[in-house]
Amino acid sequence: MTASPPALLATCWTTAGDTRPDRADNLGRFPLPDRIEAAARAGYAGFGFWLGDLLAWRETGKSYAALSRHLADAGLPVVELEFLSGWHATGERRQRSDAARAELFQAADALAARHIKVMPPFLPDEIQGDALSAEFAVLCAEAAEHGLKIGLEMLPFSTLPNLASALAMAERADAPNGGLLIDIWHVVRSGGAVGEVADIPAPFIVSVELCDARSAMQGSITEDTMRHRRLCGEGDFDLPGFLSALDAAGYDGPFGVEILADDFRKLTLDEAARRSFETAAAQFTAARG
Repeated sequence: MTASPPALLATCWTTAGDTRPDRADNLGRFPLPDRIEAAARAGYAGFGFWLGDLLAWRETGKSYAALSRHLADAGLPVVELEFLSGWHATGERRQRSDAARAELFQAADALAARHIKVMPPFLPDEIQGDALSAEFAVLCAEAAEHGLKIGLEMLPFSTLPNLASALAMAERADAPNGGLLIDIWHVVRSGGAVGEVADIPAPFIVSVELCDARSAMQGSITEDTMRHRRLCGEGDFDLPGFLSALDAAGYDGPFGVEILADDFRKLTLDEAARRSFETAAAQFTAARG
C-alpha cells in the first residue's frame, strides 16, 4: 500500500445526526454548511450529499452555487451524491426516478461531483441480465455528459446480492464511467471474503465505503445495516485486509466512511466527524503493517 494518505469522504449519513435513510423523515439534523465545515475540521477530503437534503436546501430558496462555495471554502474537492433508485424501472416509478436523475445531474454540475451512488433492483420480477445492463449503460452515458461516474452499490438483499453478480452486470454494460461502489459491510454480509475485491478490475471500482460491525448479525439484516454498524476498528471486520486487497486490485480512488448506528447518531456533529475520520484513517496505517 502506498505511503500517501487516501482521500476520505464523509458520506451523507456520517454527518447527518439522529436520522436514518429508512425513516420517512430522513433529512439531516444539522445544517449542510455546518456539516461541511465539521467534515473539513476532522480531516476529510470529500463530502457526500443525500438527495433529500439537496432538495430541502433548494426549497429554502438557496442555490447549489452557494453550496458549492461552502465546499470550496472548506477545501473539500471530492463530492458524492446519493442515491438513485428505479433507474431500471418503468411507468410511474421510472418517472419519479427520471426526475431524481435530472435533479442529481443538476446538482452534480454545480457541485463538481465525482460520482453518484445508485441502487440495484430489489424485486425478483424486475429486469435482469442484458436488459438491466443496457439500462445501466444508458444511465452511465447520460452521466458522462456531466463528467460523472456511476457507482452501483452491491446489496445482499437485492437481485445483485454479491460481488460476482454485480460485477457481471457492470461488465456487460461496459461503460467506461460505470462500475461498483463496494461497501465492506455488504461484502461481509453477502457471505463474501474481503480478499475477493483483489480480483475486481480496478476500472470497475468506482468508490469504496468503510465501516465495521460484529461478525454475527444483530437482528434482521435491515436492523443490522441501519442500527448496528460500528466505527472502523471497533468491530470484527478485517478492514486492513480489505484495504490491502483493494490496493492489490489497483484501486486509487476515494474511501467513503459510512457509519449507520444508533449510538453514533447521538454524538455531536464535531465528535461524529472527528471519530469517524480518525478511526478510518487508522486502518490504513494498520494495513501498511
